Amino acid sequence: MKQKFMKQKLVVAALAGTIMIPGKAFTVHAADNNVLPTAGIETVLEQCYQSDVSHPIELYLVPTEQGEYSNRAFANIAGDFIYVRSAPDTESEWSGKLYAGNIATVIGSEGEFTQVESGNVTGYVPTADLLTGGAAKEYALEQVRECAKVTASVLNVRDGQSTAANIIAQIKYNEEYTILGEPVDGWYPIQVGDVSGWSSGTYLEVTDNLTYAESKEEEAARLAQEEADRIAAEEAAAAAQAAEEARGSGQAIVDYACQFIGNPYVWGGTSLTEGCDCSGFVQSVYAHFGVSLPRTTWDMENIGTPVSADNAMPGDLFLYDGHVGLYMGDGTIVNAIGAAYGIGISDARFSSLVTIRRVL
Repeated sequence: MKQKFMKQKLVVAALAGTIMIPGKAFTVHAADNNVLPTAGIETVLEQCYQSDVSHPIELYLVPTEQGEYSNRAFANIAGDFIYVRSAPDTESEWSGKLYAGNIATVIGSEGEFTQVESGNVTGYVPTADLLTGGAAKEYALEQVRECAKVTASVLNVRDGQSTAANIIAQIKYNEEYTILGEPVDGWYPIQVGDVSGWSSGTYLEVTDNLTYAESKEEEAARLAQEEADRIAAEEAAAAAQAAEEARGSGQAIVDYACQFIGNPYVWGGTSLTEGCDCSGFVQSVYAHFGVSLPRTTWDMENIGTPVSADNAMPGDLFLYDGHVGLYMGDGTIVNAIGAAYGIGISDARFSSLVTIRRVL
């Protein structure tokens, strides 16, 4: 469809200079050769030209050395998004969504619609839903910021632009902070909570907070990832709940077992009051809770689920060469120690572990 471009018009500040667009630079050849000054966020603002134009949109065509044209607009909508459509109407196929605050490059206009490019999406949106010209510049002044993402494990924030300056804060990997102004000798002024200071640009990834339209394919991928994340979070929560329930059940087992501390050790015995050996003790404690365990330590080594020492919980079976005890937590076990000590508490590290088993 043929694009209709309006008459060129550019209202700018009375300073000559070079307009900076990310990735390129060009000199403005306007009638009076005046452009906005270039500094900091002005690299974005210079693309949001002042105007008093009413809809349909009037384009401000600024030719570059490559013969391209530069215009920026921001989505200004009451709802969450507007569709970017393949034709200037509300019935054509949509290729993406422009969300509130998304930035777009204006390509042309057609009736009450404007053709835009934003991110990986190109198409038509209602002109009434865009901020252009002076309104776009004002929005950018209020909303657009440069950000710094930390690329070092820990980065110092100093009160000056050198490593000799005092350290006033420390920031960590992947954290993001607002840049307050232009860099000085490779150091960026950033805001960290209530503190403002300087950090070396060597360890900062400088970006802006501009956002772009989302294509239909990108939306589908995002929704699929969100669903996968939701399922993973639910599974993790269920596992955590199960672990907590197991911990509670294991603690009940330990509490019951500790009632028999001081009772005698009897080789081959299974009585918690009259006497038992180590495996008989564990077997009888679990039997009280309706859980059937093998009679010997060697058979117990293969039951339930293996557990690492770091993940051990109360009630887990700590098995050694020819011995078994019930883990109490805090590095201790309750067990039938031997004839000299009966049932008591021991250090879980008194001997090398063969395995730890969870049977709940």
